[in-house]
Amino acid sequence: MDQEQYTVADLMTNPSFRAWADQSDEKARAHWEQWLAAHPDRHDDVNTAFTLLSLLKENENGPSPEDMLEMQDRFDTTLGRQRRMLLYRWTAAAASLLLLITTGILFNNRSTTIHTGIAMTKEVNLPDGSKVLLNANTTLKYKGHEVWIEGEAYFSGEHHDLKVHTGGMDVAVLGTAFNIYNRKQQIEVLLESGKVNVTGAGWAKNAGTLHLTPGEMIHLDATNKMMTRINPETFTSWKNGRLIFKNTPLYKVAAILEENYGFHVRWKSTKLQMERFSGSCPLDNTDILLAAIRSVYNDQLIVQANHTIVFE
Repeated sequence: MDQEQYTVADLMTNPSFRAWADQSDEKARAHWEQWLAAHPDRHDDVNTAFTLLSLLKENENGPSPEDMLEMQDRFDTTLGRQRRMLLYRWTAAAASLLLLITTGILFNNRSTTIHTGIAMTKEVNLPDGSKVLLNANTTLKYKGHEVWIEGEAYFSGEHHDLKVHTGGMDVAVLGTAFNIYNRKQQIEVLLESGKVNVTGAGWAKNAGTLHLTPGEMIHLDATNKMMTRINPETFTSWKNGRLIFKNTPLYKVAAILEENYGFHVRWKSTKLQMERFSGSCPLDNTDILLAAIRSVYNDQLIVQANHTIVFE
């Protein structure tokens, strides 16, 4: 569609416009500010779209009748009666469409989906009052007392009959703090405090049920199941803004660089994958980590263009 012909509803459902409204994309901001400068007559439409998006963000479960009345009152002072009546009719449709697209809400089966991009973290408040901190490149969906996670997340707070699904595990939670990692059919559940019951599901439905105690972690992949005791502080250091590695195989360090930061890793020596690395860096500064690996392994790490890392 020609952007000059955009309606308010079109603006509200445009991903780039929403990124500008959320102040989450500098490129989108530059684009739309330039567009608005070229179309000053659309200033009212842009302000209207911003107002509606703000109201919808405040009420993620959908606009209530009170919200809709508040929208109408706001427009009373700036819009003519005829335009306001037309606006009221498409506001409800546009708001519903926006929620359907961005959060997957269906009025008879409500759920919310949230995704973090590369090198991003985000804290989410669940309906029961507990909190989830999402690591980079992670997708969370929740509906009622059920949560689905793909990526990595740290759960904390008082959970009330919460059940977490990973595709290969179902985790029944009883007032606890725990970390879940779920990528490429590898699942790890680390219990920091409280209690969880872990049951195999989906592709791992024959894994049985295990009861974790604080400090225990279960690792599950397509071939085996293993439970170990580890230092939770090291494993969940990312939630405190740092990456900490203690005698960690390089292939696991490389996996974090790929999954969380978008690097492409190539290995010229498979032997190097099993070498061990210890060190730490701020979560938002992988340059320090790469420099440390390079110094330990005698420049066997090369960073190339296009975010590519080569281990020689």
